[in-house]
Amino acid sequence: METKTISDYRNTSYKQFDFTINDKKIKFIKDFKLDYPKAWKIYDYINKKGQLFNLKFRAIYHDKCAYCGISTQVINASNFEVDHFIPKSVLESELRFDKRDIHGINNLVNSCQMCNRGKLDFLCDIENLETLHPDNNRLPLIFNRKSDFSIVINKEYENNNIIKDFYNKLKLNNQLRRLDYLLMEMKDFCERHEGAPIINEIQKLILKIESKRRRNY
Repeated sequence: METKTISDYRNTSYKQFDFTINDKKIKFIKDFKLDYPKAWKIYDYINKKGQLFNLKFRAIYHDKCAYCGISTQVINASNFEVDHFIPKSVLESELRFDKRDIHGINNLVNSCQMCNRGKLDFLCDIENLETLHPDNNRLPLIFNRKSDFSIVINKEYENNNIIKDFYNKLKLNNQLRRLDYLLMEMKDFCERHEGAPIINEIQKLILKIESKRRRNY
C-alpha cells in the first residue's frame, strides 16, 4: 500500500479529515434552537441514535470517534455514543460545574463505546482538560500513530501522569486499536483503487480481519 505522512493519528493515509471545530458547533446550535428554542439539556436530544440532530452531531466529527479515530467503516453507528467530556458525576462533586455547561454542546463529544466507557469518570485540572478536549485539536500533538498502527504518547508528554492516565483509561494501547486502523486503511485503499485487480483479494482479507475483531470486541 501507499505510505503518506499522517499529521493526525485518527486519520488514515488515504483520507485526511480536519477535526478543527471552528464554528461547526455554533451552526449546530443555531439549527437546533430553531426546532427546540427552550431546550438547554442538549445531550437529551442529540443522544437519540439515528435522529436528525444525532446524525448532524456525528457529522461534526466525520462519523469518527474524536478520541481514537475509529469510524462507521469499522463499527456500527449504534456503537457510537455522545460523551460528556467533563463527566456528569462532577455535578455531585465539590467542583460544582454548572449543569447547563455539562450537558451543553461544548462539553459533548462523539465517541465510540470503548473510549466513552473507559473514560467514564476521568477528570483532572482545568489546564489538562483544555489540552485533552478533542475540540481544541491538541490530541494529534499528544498522541501519535506508529508504523505498526499502535497509538503512543509523544515524548513531550510521556512523563505527564494525567495524560498517561487518560491514555490508559481509553485503552489506546489495546490491540483492537491496531486492527481498527488496519481495517480503515484497507477500506480506504479499496475505495481509492476501486476496480484494480488486487481489490478482491484485499476485500477477502478485510472479511477475515473483521471476523477476528468481532471475536475480540
